[in-house]
Amino acid sequence: MIGKIITGKSFKGAVEYVMNKPGSQLLACDGVDAADARSVTRSFNFQRKARPEKEYVVGHISLSFHPDDTPKLTDETMITLAEEYMRRMGITDTQYIVARHNDTEHPHIHIVYNRVKDNAKLVKRHNEQIRNVAVCKAMKRKYGLTFSEGKENVKTEKLHGPDRVKYAIYGAVKEALPRCLSLAALADELKRQGIATAFVHRGGDPSKEVQGLTFTKDNVTFKASQIDRKFSYGNLCKAIEANRVQAETAARQAEKQRQREQADELKRQQRKETARLRREEQARRTEKEFQKLWAEMFSEEGRAKPQESEQAQVVGQSEEAPRASAERQPIRERKMPPPAATPDNPPTERLRKRITEIRGEKLTPEEQRRLYSPQGLTLTYNKEDMEYTVLCRPFARQDGPDILTEHPVSQRRIDRNPTVYGVRLSDEQVRKIRDGEYIRLENMQREDGTLFSGYVVMDDRFTTGWIFQQPPDRWVKHGKYEMWEMDKILIENNFVAHALVKWWGIGQTERLYLWKEKPEDTDYKESWNDPRKPARNIRPTVKQVPADESRPDRPTVRVPEPPKRRRGPKM
Repeated sequence: MIGKIITGKSFKGAVEYVMNKPGSQLLACDGVDAADARSVTRSFNFQRKARPEKEYVVGHISLSFHPDDTPKLTDETMITLAEEYMRRMGITDTQYIVARHNDTEHPHIHIVYNRVKDNAKLVKRHNEQIRNVAVCKAMKRKYGLTFSEGKENVKTEKLHGPDRVKYAIYGAVKEALPRCLSLAALADELKRQGIATAFVHRGGDPSKEVQGLTFTKDNVTFKASQIDRKFSYGNLCKAIEANRVQAETAARQAEKQRQREQADELKRQQRKETARLRREEQARRTEKEFQKLWAEMFSEEGRAKPQESEQAQVVGQSEEAPRASAERQPIRERKMPPPAATPDNPPTERLRKRITEIRGEKLTPEEQRRLYSPQGLTLTYNKEDMEYTVLCRPFARQDGPDILTEHPVSQRRIDRNPTVYGVRLSDEQVRKIRDGEYIRLENMQREDGTLFSGYVVMDDRFTTGWIFQQPPDRWVKHGKYEMWEMDKILIENNFVAHALVKWWGIGQTERLYLWKEKPEDTDYKESWNDPRKPARNIRPTVKQVPADESRPDRPTVRVPEPPKRRRGPKM
């Protein structure tokens, strides 16, 4: 709602414009002969003779409304709004007419009134523009009318002449102002768009301070405040100063962020370098220990060459040689020579047995070669929800298979949660499903690429699921219990449901395991424990039965007590 006030000298022009325009509709009048425009003009002119010294006694106001308010602006509503507007503006006890025009897309009415009242006093005009704005805002709030966004919704293509130039300058200044840090920069930006900027100095003297500025386009000049109040010289200076402060703040923040990122990057590089040095040191230490053990296990002192030992055993050797060899070895590393070759113990069986498989997987010849190399074999395997990487190295011995050692290298968690229509379930959602609850998923994707959301119900083994638009927690009667709708669906589809049931019809709820033994069964079984898991081996309690004194031949016995049965919740 916007009010435009016009004051004139002649009633004839205003009345003929309001009443004779095509599509005009007279809604209300007071104190005039409304037969036609001439009669209304004659009535206005008769009363104005009470104050012949006053020239500007013609009051003309147009009230325009937002197009979105059209459905609620009936003729009766228009009359109500016009009468309240005049009352708030002090236009009372005088002649007036109210007419509605339908020549534009936005609804509007025209009010023509006589500033000469019935008592020959005048309708006051002081601060009428300021009062007009305040009254329009108050009435918009009271009646729930749409607040216009100022110049933003003006259809500039329908403007002509100076108005078109004015709004063109408004759009250019509004677009360029946020990027400018000085008035000179603003002037240069507008110059590239064909708008000239001139500074107005005090007294017209260029040597004095600037008091304002003007914008010129297509030989039409406007003061900055005429374009918009926020584009006055003072407001432009404030906006540019705010831009400068914002730019300086952004620069400082950017510099702080750059320094912070540099520091973080330096710390990251230091951590990486420290970790690399630690890994290298650990690798060197491990390699050194391995080489030491390797040398000890396969040194000339620790083992005998197969050909030499076999030859010695065939030919025979003195008793001093083994004794001398044993004396050269430390006691903790002393190794006995291999047994002599016999038909029952051929030399080939005395050779050590190499590792040919790890964790049930057969090793290829290349993996065998790497396993028995000084570098060892890197192996990756999965266990539960973790992926482990280990370095495998063997320790050889003569009297049996080689001993495998594993050195941890890395480990990471594997996300094994199921996926429903492209959405990976979180650990919390998996827990809810296993507890017999439903979950809500957003942004699930169909095969055609469309996204949708809904409530998901699945069995606790994650084999089958259902999607609902509403929460499936509606209580339904099924068998002897009342339960959630989702639990009924699981039972009917031959799944074990950890169902939430109303216990004994008293409102208390309990969770039971409900299932059908056969798909064709009409009733279900129930249990406090999961029927898919083996029954727990409950060790019976034992009590002492004292011996009978009358029967000394009867000793003290131990009688097992049966386990207590659970009978449901306490009442």
